[in-house]
Amino acid sequence: MKRLFLFLLCAAAFSACKKEVIKDDGIIVDPPMMRLISSDTLKTGGKMGLNIGQQGSDLYLKIQQLKASGQISYMYVVSNVYTALDALQTKIPLYQSLYLDETVGTGTGVQIYYASNKVESIFSNDGAILSKWPSGVAANATISVGDSRDGIYQKLLNIRNTAYANKLQRISLFSKDLDTIYEAGMNALPQWYFAVKISEKRWEHIQLMFTNGVLTSIYDNIYE
Repeated sequence: MKRLFLFLLCAAAFSACKKEVIKDDGIIVDPPMMRLISSDTLKTGGKMGLNIGQQGSDLYLKIQQLKASGQISYMYVVSNVYTALDALQTKIPLYQSLYLDETVGTGTGVQIYYASNKVESIFSNDGAILSKWPSGVAANATISVGDSRDGIYQKLLNIRNTAYANKLQRISLFSKDLDTIYEAGMNALPQWYFAVKISEKRWEHIQLMFTNGVLTSIYDNIYE
């Protein structure tokens, strides 16, 4: 629940993919609308030890320290989308979620989330809760709740040879696992973002904006 809520908080500002909250009883409901309290843009200096002009590798070390101190739990990246499965063998284990869909988004696209290096949950884009995906194919081409994250790539290779290969046209990795290494080239992505819980109802949303691999601005928004 905590991770889904944080993702939805970020989605309020970025039109992210998931648009429902899963309650403890499994019922899917629309999330409450977040209200912007304050907004600031930094072009010089820094925030939380993250400084304008830094490279991604240095920023990532600081973000890992923020997680270790309990200030943040997750970080998301923007535009980390692939059209070739072969590029992802070493990348999938570095992320906490995997989105699969056709070139043009569909309601039957798939969202896979991990916890403790295993598949924790699977959803379709239209909100259906799945225990496995896809159905009606061999076990070695089926991703199921409880599967090891490290084995997902091989299963995707097998899915590529089934009728569900079209769901591999657009593969997205957005939620970075901060317990894993810095991925070379992450600072080539235009934006990283995370949220800090200020109180039960108030969150600070930090957006790190990159140009040519260097942090050039920080957007600091507080929502309630």
